[in-house]
Amino acid sequence: MSSPIPHPILLGRPQGLQAELLTHGALRRLLAPGLMVNLFPGNELEGGPANLWLRRRDAQGRVQLAPLLGPGSPLAPCVGSQDGDSFAMRGRWQDLALTLELRLVPEQTTAFWHLSARNEGGTPCTLNLLLLQDLGLADYGALRLNEYYVSHYLDLQPLTHERHGVLLAVRQNQAQRGRHPWLLAGSLRRCVRWATDAAQVFGHAAHEGLLPAALLEGLPGRRLQHEHAMAALEDQDLVLAAGAQGRTGFVLHLEAHHPQASDATDLERLAALLALPQAVATLAAGPADGTPAPRPARESASLFATAPLLATRELQPDEIEQFLPGPRRHEEREARDGQGQPGRLLSFFHAED
Repeated sequence: MSSPIPHPILLGRPQGLQAELLTHGALRRLLAPGLMVNLFPGNELEGGPANLWLRRRDAQGRVQLAPLLGPGSPLAPCVGSQDGDSFAMRGRWQDLALTLELRLVPEQTTAFWHLSARNEGGTPCTLNLLLLQDLGLADYGALRLNEYYVSHYLDLQPLTHERHGVLLAVRQNQAQRGRHPWLLAGSLRRCVRWATDAAQVFGHAAHEGLLPAALLEGLPGRRLQHEHAMAALEDQDLVLAAGAQGRTGFVLHLEAHHPQASDATDLERLAALLALPQAVATLAAGPADGTPAPRPARESASLFATAPLLATRELQPDEIEQFLPGPRRHEEREARDGQGQPGRLLSFFHAED
């Protein structure tokens, strides 16, 4: 199927995972034979829900947050970093030199994200990397027809590994061509918090132009089977002294058919995954000459990603009457309160409208 996105970055091979990345690094589609892994395709204007976010906490406890993919990322794709199975972005955020790598395993349905960070400031800082991967695990046509319906059939099971913390196992219970696709997501270090639905991660903050509280303060560590299935993992603290460098990352492993429900025996797969050569980062934090890579995509960053939202408030009853006088039809209200009074007005028809 041809892509309408101009000049997408294409990684992978038909027998394994294939990634379609947009010009700012955001994931458009993550594909396996006969399946799309992500639930919502990304786009050039806004990116998509799949992302890696970096939280930074300084010595005074101040918290900052940045997406590493998409139009809001401080990183830029590295020229010449793509070899068909890997992709890298580099840049600076605050006083950190950062390199982000995506490495796909040839002929296998396994991918690794690697982040290398160097603290170029004069004081220590603490970093947490968060993986947000929305999940469909279904035929592309089924997903585009009704994402919510598909999401209802995904079972997301947290599994606890002695060394690597919580991993999320995700099984598609609605058979796809007679098979039940299955995905395992985990930290290369140790996952300390997690979530299973985008509603837990984003809430209503994005509608108000705010950063999600769960990304600022920590994921809830509870399972929610809602309508926006997501493997959300938060890595343990990475403490960097001034001048120090550290690495962290995540693994995504897909299997075409997992006949049984997920259980603790699925953790046995992790050792073989971490033994793959792609489980090791290949690039250091920041370019060798200390110069950030150019970011041509910044010139076309859209207002959808950069403009603040218009702050609004609800109209009060007397204001509604002032602006829309006269009788109203088909009013909808919240349930009556404890005193039997009508609840808050939600919607209505007025005049000829």
